[in-house]
Amino acid sequence: MHTVLYVGAPLDEGGARELLLMREGARRAGDGSFVYPRPGGNMRFYTVSDPAVAMRVLAEHSVDALVIDTRDQPLTGAADSASQQGPFALTRAGQLLARLFPDDELHAAVQRDRVIGIVGRGGADAAFRFGTYRIRTVLDQPSLDVLEAQIAQQTERLRSGKVAICLAGGGVEGLFYEIGVLRALESFLVDRAIVDFDLFCGISAGALIGCMLANGVGPDEIGRGLAGGRARVDPIRRAEIFDPNLKELGPRIAQAASELVRGGEGPRGALSSLFRAVPGGIFAGDRLRDYLERHLTRPGMSNHFDDLRRPLFVGATDQDTSQAVVFGEDGFRHVPIHKAVRASAALVPFYAPERIDGRYYIDGAFTRTTNMRVAVRQGATMVILIDPLVPVFSDTAGHVHGRGGVYSTMQGLKALINGRFDKAVRAIREMHPEVSFYLFRPYGDEMRILGGSPMKYFYRREVEDVAYRNTVDKIRASYDDLQRDFSRHGITFRDPEEARTEHHLGAAGVSRAQLGIGL
Repeated sequence: MHTVLYVGAPLDEGGARELLLMREGARRAGDGSFVYPRPGGNMRFYTVSDPAVAMRVLAEHSVDALVIDTRDQPLTGAADSASQQGPFALTRAGQLLARLFPDDELHAAVQRDRVIGIVGRGGADAAFRFGTYRIRTVLDQPSLDVLEAQIAQQTERLRSGKVAICLAGGGVEGLFYEIGVLRALESFLVDRAIVDFDLFCGISAGALIGCMLANGVGPDEIGRGLAGGRARVDPIRRAEIFDPNLKELGPRIAQAASELVRGGEGPRGALSSLFRAVPGGIFAGDRLRDYLERHLTRPGMSNHFDDLRRPLFVGATDQDTSQAVVFGEDGFRHVPIHKAVRASAALVPFYAPERIDGRYYIDGAFTRTTNMRVAVRQGATMVILIDPLVPVFSDTAGHVHGRGGVYSTMQGLKALINGRFDKAVRAIREMHPEVSFYLFRPYGDEMRILGGSPMKYFYRREVEDVAYRNTVDKIRASYDDLQRDFSRHGITFRDPEEARTEHHLGAAGVSRAQLGIGL
């Protein structure tokens, strides 16, 4: 059934209601909508006139199309957006568009690709205003048949393709946050498991999880294995994460001592020599590489991209060119997965770079956050994004400074990556309106336990449990949208408790906008 929200003239002024009631087989549903049969399925129309009511309907229902009719709309109220001045901003349509797509908009209640503007005689200004909001479809006084055909055409564009999981970095606590989110998501899947999704993209800690998922190891097994050991996953110990980079320190000190005897090298002499004596990373990462190789070479597992049960793409950064590299794509498929993941997790200055084929690679988060573009390029039409790299927010002045240099460094790095990611999300959503993107990121008490250093080894169980509980609430906050999009990909999505909340805010107090992108 196609669901449409029509925003136009008030019902007591005729218009939409009279047209809908004239359709053969039309009936008034209990929730106030109009339902009637159409070739290919029923059509449901919600008709409202007030922008505030329209926003409430969008918050409560998943719609396939939002129709904004500018005909016979008097000027009312004040403009909601400083950048959209003029008579149009004072109409119901102008007010609704300003609320849907504010100047600083990242998350929207509906994708622009699902908005249809209608203009009447002398509607050139309204059509222009729709264009300023990047609304692609504007119809000039269409009949109901033409409007229905346009809705069907837009819905057809939402054809099903692949489902992708894109996992960002975030250190040890980010890794367990992502496991908690994946476990929560899987609890709503009836006839499919996370490992049966079509492709996986991972960066840094997300690459470690991704290589396990692509090998058929589910999130519950990964989490239990890392914490206490399972058949295919060993517990990860501090010594395997934090191995001091002594092998690089010795040669660098020896070189610096030799240069200092001669008065130093470089433009600043002794100072330049001392700077070069600092290792490329505090930790060598050798034991992490060994841990990964030991697992991926076990029976039933694969350490080669071509032999995986599902495609895997691992993001890294060439340290000398600052270019993003995707292991698993053409030209980089020959690299062993354990080396690719180790390179993707080389967060300098914590971890030394990984040398592959004579090049030095560092953490993929320096150039990309989730590789969502790779997922779309590989044919994904539904993308689940999980991003733990969110800076902590505090009204208390000096909160970050008081926690020292490592905490401050990570706060700055998270702010840079988070700002870049938000811009990238906005861009890719506009470039690919046919793709459904869903974002899971820390909120509330999750941000507290994820703040600061990426090396919170001892907090792994708390992170996973909190992420699981809060993600269940976030899923219920956008249940209709997720159920619709999973359904069009042939996946049954159902609340495991069989009882939905009456309202659309979970216990964590989060809204749909804090869960989804372009819903």
